[in-house]
Amino acid sequence: MKLLLVILSALVLMVGCQSQDKTEESKAPKAPKVRLIIDDAYTLMDDKKLMKMFYDFNKRMLEEFDVDFRVISTTTKEDIDLYANRKFNEMQRQSRSKSGKALLLVVNPAQDKVRLEVSEALEPIYTDAFVSYIERKGFVPYFRDFKVADGVYAAMELIRDRAYEAAQGKEFMPPMQSKSIGGGAKTEARIGQKDAQAKAGEAVAAEEGDTPREVLKKYLQALKAHNRNPDLEIYSKATREFFRKWTVTTINQDHEVDSLSRCPGGELLYGPDGDHAVLAHRPYDKHRQCAPYFFKKEEGKWRLDIATMAQSIRFNVDMQWHFDLNKRLEGEGLYYAFAFDGFGFDKNGYPFTPKGDGNLPQGMRWGFQCGAWYKPSEKELFKQDPKRYARCWIRNVYYGMPAEVRLGLDVHDYIIGVGEGPEARAANYVTFMEYMKQVPSGSIATVTVLRYDKKNKRKYTIVRRGIAP
Repeated sequence: MKLLLVILSALVLMVGCQSQDKTEESKAPKAPKVRLIIDDAYTLMDDKKLMKMFYDFNKRMLEEFDVDFRVISTTTKEDIDLYANRKFNEMQRQSRSKSGKALLLVVNPAQDKVRLEVSEALEPIYTDAFVSYIERKGFVPYFRDFKVADGVYAAMELIRDRAYEAAQGKEFMPPMQSKSIGGGAKTEARIGQKDAQAKAGEAVAAEEGDTPREVLKKYLQALKAHNRNPDLEIYSKATREFFRKWTVTTINQDHEVDSLSRCPGGELLYGPDGDHAVLAHRPYDKHRQCAPYFFKKEEGKWRLDIATMAQSIRFNVDMQWHFDLNKRLEGEGLYYAFAFDGFGFDKNGYPFTPKGDGNLPQGMRWGFQCGAWYKPSEKELFKQDPKRYARCWIRNVYYGMPAEVRLGLDVHDYIIGVGEGPEARAANYVTFMEYMKQVPSGSIATVTVLRYDKKNKRKYTIVRRGIAP
């Protein structure tokens, strides 16, 4: 503090002295870079998307609550209590918090232990009961399935939610008895130790007369009962397979109950094939905490298609939903795209209501415009017969129109083919436009495009498939 005062005093004395040599300023030592994650056990940082979510979460916790949260994975033989305490003290010397609010999570796969260190300033918020609860119900179910990184992120979400609750003056009330294990506590991680009750639960039948809303109501009851049976009849076949592999915790289920309770009603939208439906809260950009639910009719019964939801829907640190644009139209996903007609997607996959809809050309079916291009190897042929050798590149795509929403076309896509299987063929400008006009409504349109990846400076082809309007 004295050094800081001396520096400030010197700066005041130098005001107006233009001849002062500034070279000493550039020689000042830089503050050491703070490491938010130390992954010495190599269990956390392989998943780049998860790490991005962690850094976003970390930034938000610091900005909104002044909480400095760090994570360490280690294989040290040192007692985890002593190790965590030592690392916590080291962390405090480089704390980013202005009010002494700090959390340190230590995971030791070699010892099968996990410990959460809590600073004194945060103990009234992150009580013994809360720490015990998230360790047993948050970390451990993921660790049993060797999903250490997922467990760490799940715990971070609980830590964030508790911060919001505390800001509203709410106390933590665990839904079950929670044993106190100290202000900053440890527990067995049980990494790789399967839980016999992890997939337990009573059967839930799907009836032929059930509507998608009634199926969702049965699902809500299963969540409230902490039913983790992956083979419920109300699940689609893909969803059953998904849940057999996916880690589900009672905390996950409690959070989904809260989410569904906050989002009553909604519109039930049926697809053109009659076998797909979406329960939606529109306009989507006004209900970003109310994710859509997908339903698929199998064997004459409506069932939840959570597998496709998990494939394509993501949540940010504020639990606002958005699409993974690379996954949105994969597999079964293309059959649900109809429910988003009229909404554009920004670069992060968040739906929005486009402006200026009145500027759309009358009678436009797909909502795109073409420019002309030719292959360099066909330059001379193009000069001789431009109609035959000209191809389409997507010059413009109208937000909310089927070209974007259902087919996933983007500006600067270069069209090289249409159709699939025996019907696949190269496409020039004319054949592409004819194909897009003639593909029957409700059938699958297939377009092969050439794209350029600016970041990695490479070209690649991708097949776009979508339900024709």
